[in-house]
Amino acid sequence: MIWQNKSMAPESLLLAAKRILLITHIAPDGDAIGGLLALGHALRRLGKEVMLSCSDIVPKRFFYLPGYPAIVNQASGPFDLIVSLDCSDLRRVGSLYRADEWREIPFLNIDHHVTNTRFGTLNWVEPSCVATSELVLDLCDRLGVTVDADIARCLLYGILGDTQGLRTDNVTPALLGKVMRLLEAGAPPLAQVMDQIFSRRPFNLIRAWEKTLETMQLDAERGVVWAFLTRQARCESGWPDTDLQGMSNFLITADEASLAAVFVEKDDGRVEVGMRARAGYDVARIALSFGGGGHPQAAGCEMDGPLEVAVAQVVAALKSHI
Repeated sequence: MIWQNKSMAPESLLLAAKRILLITHIAPDGDAIGGLLALGHALRRLGKEVMLSCSDIVPKRFFYLPGYPAIVNQASGPFDLIVSLDCSDLRRVGSLYRADEWREIPFLNIDHHVTNTRFGTLNWVEPSCVATSELVLDLCDRLGVTVDADIARCLLYGILGDTQGLRTDNVTPALLGKVMRLLEAGAPPLAQVMDQIFSRRPFNLIRAWEKTLETMQLDAERGVVWAFLTRQARCESGWPDTDLQGMSNFLITADEASLAAVFVEKDDGRVEVGMRARAGYDVARIALSFGGGGHPQAAGCEMDGPLEVAVAQVVAALKSHI
């Protein structure tokens, strides 16, 4: 584990604080929201006043997780501790964080991404963990909080989401033991949680997938596949979000592909990029070069438009990587 201040443990900061702001990253995924909610539940068990936040509106698919309605996208103090969860750099925290006003407040950075820039006052970064939710489970033990059914549901959702249903190559027997612990603590059956994460999609999202797949291109010689969704096509599909919920994971299943990328044009003209890689390739380095981050096999970034320029730049980088 990597610490900026090795004299203080994360549980010490949390136990000493009274009013805590928890922030997870923009364009949140299951691990971001699962870890955020679970830590919020745990801290409230200790009598802490906790505000849960995300700069972006939280997608409705997370209604499945207890505490989801409490997440806000604006925050007002005072706070005596700020905690970021699953954020690889300060830009991922988003516009919610007010650096000038909150500069003197201790900042605890909890994350598992290998590309984390250690931007906190105290950094608890563990790339060997499969998800930030795994770190939060360990933190519950450090805090002396019993993992109940609500916490277990949130953490299991986060772990399954970041491991693609326990299918990534960093899944270990130790992690499976933690999954069993969550199930024994009252989390729903694995089949139910996986169905919620991977098998349920609004019809308009499927229409957005259709329009994205119409743009799909493959460089079979280089093993790179990519697709994009324009702002206009997204509006025509009736899908208001930029999160295509697994499209990049779908593209990387192509037999001819070693690397995949999906580009989605936002309302403000910026472009969200999701990248995936087969084992042996590293898209985290490519994402980092464009101001993003992530894992070797799953990473992303947000770029300035126009869309066609972002596509050309990232695809060229992917081909060079091959």
